[in-house]
Amino acid sequence: MTGHIASLWVYPVKGARGVPLDEADVLPGTGLRHDRSLAIARGDQQVPPRTAWRPRSAFKQVARDPDMTQVTVTMAGSGVVELRHLAHPDGPPVRSDRPSEDLLGAWFGEPGLRLVRGDGAALWDLPDTELSLVNLATVRALAADLDFRRFRANVHLDGLPAFAELAWVGRRVRLGDCEVEVTRHTGRCRATSANLVTGERDIELPSVLTRAFGHPNLGVYARLAAPRPARLRKGAPVTVGDPPETVRHADASWPREAEVLETVREDDRTVSLWLRDPFRLPVAAGQHLRVHLPTSDGGLTWRAYSVSGRLRITVRLRGEVSNRLASLVSGDRLLITGPFGLPALSPERRPLYLVSAGIGITPVAATVRQLAAEAAPRPLAVEETVGEAVPRPLTVLHVDADERSAALWSEVADGVRRTGGTARLFETRPAARRPGPRDLVELMPDGADTLVCGSIGFVTAVSEALRAAGVDADRIHADAFFSPATEPPVRRPAPDPGPHQVTYLPEDVAATWTDADGTLLELAENHQVPVPSACRSGACGTCVLDLVHGEVSYLVDPPIPPGSRAVLACAAVPAGPIVLRRRAAATPAEEPQ
Repeated sequence: MTGHIASLWVYPVKGARGVPLDEADVLPGTGLRHDRSLAIARGDQQVPPRTAWRPRSAFKQVARDPDMTQVTVTMAGSGVVELRHLAHPDGPPVRSDRPSEDLLGAWFGEPGLRLVRGDGAALWDLPDTELSLVNLATVRALAADLDFRRFRANVHLDGLPAFAELAWVGRRVRLGDCEVEVTRHTGRCRATSANLVTGERDIELPSVLTRAFGHPNLGVYARLAAPRPARLRKGAPVTVGDPPETVRHADASWPREAEVLETVREDDRTVSLWLRDPFRLPVAAGQHLRVHLPTSDGGLTWRAYSVSGRLRITVRLRGEVSNRLASLVSGDRLLITGPFGLPALSPERRPLYLVSAGIGITPVAATVRQLAAEAAPRPLAVEETVGEAVPRPLTVLHVDADERSAALWSEVADGVRRTGGTARLFETRPAARRPGPRDLVELMPDGADTLVCGSIGFVTAVSEALRAAGVDADRIHADAFFSPATEPPVRRPAPDPGPHQVTYLPEDVAATWTDADGTLLELAENHQVPVPSACRSGACGTCVLDLVHGEVSYLVDPPIPPGSRAVLACAAVPAGPIVLRRRAAATPAEEPQ
């Protein structure tokens, strides 16, 4: 796979416009010479004139300050940088070798702003970054008229297939005489939503990315493969190396090529795919994978499938994507991201009631496999005095036309029997009806946690019936299947101005929200609650919190529903008093491979 370097850019000041180059030196540990070497520190941040790397919240940056796109940069020689603001064309420039507080304050209307320099490290958003690479074919696949400069990459590549870079993490890429190792995907934030001409946000680009491709990544980060300087040149050839044996660091949101181990026909309209994940990430019952397939017009389409085992997805054959998946054979490659979502099993060992319909049986199958593995006899450890785990009380109700059409039912029923639980199949064709509230409630154990899986209509109807029967809403958890959102995202004002009390756990920080506070993420940041974030547009899932109590509203509809117990803090506001908890890491299912 070969291409070429179409252009090179350096960004001497974090957040400001870049400077095009014909060639540039790459330095170990910092990247392009002068790149992100300066930043505008905020007045409320204690940042010394020469600073080590620190989080981007300490600086002016496009994700929060889109008018930074109106700051132009000129290299004045001897390492001196001059900044000008397009709204102040006749005023003096800010120079990196002179005091800057007064001019910066006049430009942005903020007190205490000053220009600071990175001390031995570039001031990237991430501390281990040296270079940013973007494939221009992927940008064109997203939108033919999209300005590639929004992505602020150092190296723009062309002549490669669109989306080729999605399989590059861990690989070495030769850029002319410079060899780099790709370290991670670039998850796009709201900085890319800013129009470089107007300085205003004119598109929710991370959300557009996720709706189109199923993930918010565009481009990759890389670092020098050898600890010595190298030189990049515009027009140099690009050659991509082979996949690595292992990847040093991996994240569930990063696309990668999984290997198809086996394709199993469950019945005439259902197929299961067993996969090998090159990242070897843990997966828990109740989570889902996204699969991403190229389209005939050069784009990328995607679907989300609950895991039905580790690592298995089970697909009902209904359209082009599912039929293409069914055609895969052992040894084929499939682009995936994930796993995503909350595990189905909470740490408390309360009784569990699983209700599913149709292909909604897939997360139930994974949950039952995990519980059956936990209930199996195991060898005694030296310090133990008992040899069998106490099984968690389990009841399963599955709804399907009849037993012949109920994919995975025999596997589920057998697993439930091994736990000592109860499994019932409600066959709608012989019964000539769907289950009513009485059918749903009579099997439910007292004090059980309930997981409802299936179509949105089924999940809604079952949840309403259980609540009407007096079941606590906090004990009802929904896993509704969805299709990708395709309509353009629209940001809207908060429906309720507040005030509302918001409690963040486990810090136990109570804050009063009004619409002037912005999103739940911004409120958390203002009260020093450490909520991680990335895209700030409801697309990447980094800021997800568990909803312990209350309801929220979204300022922009998430391209992927976060689940009934989850809140995307960067896009949500409270609809009343709420309690939120930072999410615990998923626990992998302990079951045979």
